[in-house]
Formats: sequence, C-alpha cells, structure tokens
Amino acid sequence: MQPSTDSGSDEHTENKATEATLKIPFETAKSAEIAYRVLSVDKEPRRNFVKKDLTLVGDQIEVHFVADQVKNLRTAITSFFGALLLCTDTIKEFELKNSDNDNAGAHASANSA
Repeated sequence: MQPSTDSGSDEHTENKATEATLKIPFETAKSAEIAYRVLSVDKEPRRNFVKKDLTLVGDQIEVHFVADQVKNLRTAITSFFGALLLCTDTIKEFELKNSDNDNAGAHASANSA
C-alpha cells in the first residue's frame, strides 16, 4: 500500500503562515532590557507581510515572527539580526568604556592616598 499524500488544492498551503521564534540570551537582565527597548522601537511598516512580537523574559529577548511567505520571513529575520548586532555591539562598547572609567577612578584614588 502506498503512503497517502494530500492532493488537496494548493490554496490551503499558500495561505498557511510561516512562523519562527528566536530566543536571544544576554549576559545580564539589564543588557536584555536595553536591547529590548531599542529593538521594540522599530515597528514593521504596513506594507510588510511579517508580524514581529518582542517579549522581554529575564535576561533574554524572545522574538516571534509570522510571515505569509518563507522569503519574507527570512528577510525579516535577517533585518532583525542586523539591528540586534548593532545594538549588542553598542552595549558592549559602552560597557567597556564604563569599566575603563571605573578603573581609572580607582587607580586615581589609590595613587592619591
């Protein structure tokens, strides 16, 4: 006996949404909150066929995408990762500068004592 296949109309598969959920961990809950605030500002344009929902959960961001087509989903995720990488690089840069400033103050006070 042959395995059965659905030979129904293609309309059913064309209208089915494609979904993806990303869970992005951060080193701290504070970094996750900063990234969440930055990334949630960008709303998808009306003409876009992708819906994006961001959720902050402790030290991670969860992003759920729903798209009408796989190629639109891929484009949205690629765009999101571009913004995420810029955001995380900026957070790391400010953390380095703040730790350098904290260390500089500690050295100055230790030398003056």
